[in-house]
Amino acid sequence: MINPNTLLSEEEIAILRDSKDWRNYLAIASIWAQIVLSFLIFSFSPSVLTFIVAALIIGTRQFALVVMMHDGAHNLISKNKKINDFISQWLCAYPMMTETVNYRKYHLKHHKHTETDLDPDKSLTDPFPVSKKSFSRKVLRDLTGIAGLRRYFGYLYSAWGANENTFFGHLKHFVSSLYGFLICQLVIFSTLAFFNVPWLYLLLWWIPKLTIFSLFYRLRSISEHACTSGQDDFTHTRTTLSSNFVRYFIAPLNVNYHLEHHLFMFCPWYNLPKAHEMLKEKDFYKDLEIEKGYFNVFKKVII
Repeated sequence: MINPNTLLSEEEIAILRDSKDWRNYLAIASIWAQIVLSFLIFSFSPSVLTFIVAALIIGTRQFALVVMMHDGAHNLISKNKKINDFISQWLCAYPMMTETVNYRKYHLKHHKHTETDLDPDKSLTDPFPVSKKSFSRKVLRDLTGIAGLRRYFGYLYSAWGANENTFFGHLKHFVSSLYGFLICQLVIFSTLAFFNVPWLYLLLWWIPKLTIFSLFYRLRSISEHACTSGQDDFTHTRTTLSSNFVRYFIAPLNVNYHLEHHLFMFCPWYNLPKAHEMLKEKDFYKDLEIEKGYFNVFKKVII
């Protein structure tokens, strides 16, 4: 891995390290406010159009929660590690049936061994480039919920505990593995039931999670490392420059600046654009894996 101090000055590094916890708290509050607003829009004016709008917003904001959990795995939500992990777990990870601490162990291996045989995420990029038919099948599995159901049933099966010998042993393992997820789901369902719309739990929480979230999570994963040009820190990770509108859906919280994130793991999401601007002034910028627009990225990964 490249030493960040060989790329930027001490002053520049200090700017990128500068963290403001309140920006993370405000971002998480905004994500949940958009989710609540989407429920309200459909509740007060139910129609096909408002369902599509609400599902699209909720699914992409669920994606944003996972992106924020990723920052929590890097201890970037709060300077206080206990607060960082609490917020990351209960407001970002558990609602999405994931877990910060285990993800942190897995994800740091990805950073250390990016695009090598030791990279736990290598299997995500190995199949690419793929044919248009193959890519279309992947998108169809996302939008029909097939991929999402496979993913969450896989989590449930793992939580059941294959090595347990009794029903109560399985049950104990299941609850201990998923207690945070179960509590968060109970809170979401109970809140909707309190307002007499419990059916929205399936319609506007789970359907977007199984479809919209799955699609944009896949697109983001592909764009970060698939079909990059090399095997070093400059070229095995991609940054994709795009408009604010497109980034709202596919790259919330500046996650499109993925190369900068790999080079400067200590940099919180709101400083990643600064990191990009700093790199633009360096001679080696021309050697970096930078793509203009997601359309150009997918021209490379779909043949």
